[in-house]
Amino acid sequence: MNYIKGSIPIVAILFVTACASSDIVKIGDTFKVFKEGGTPVLGQEYRLSRLKAEALKEAQEKCSENNASLVIQDEIETEMTIGVFARYELTFICERLDNNN
Repeated sequence: MNYIKGSIPIVAILFVTACASSDIVKIGDTFKVFKEGGTPVLGQEYRLSRLKAEALKEAQEKCSENNASLVIQDEIETEMTIGVFARYELTFICERLDNNN
């Protein structure tokens, strides 16, 4: 019984790390969004495309907050392999919309 109680925190940690994580960072006028997937549920292509979609959504929301349009500057994709989770990094700027048109 003590074995089962001691394994619950380990299972919780594994579950949390299996979920996708995200960070958005501003460097000057440029933003970076980093997404990393966890365990493959439906295969690496689906997983990478899902990470990309989530990053693009976050980037679009960030720009929309300031009435600006999203301009992608760079993308880095890493497909999942043995021992490496799928990763996606997006570098973008938010270009202000001209309201005088």
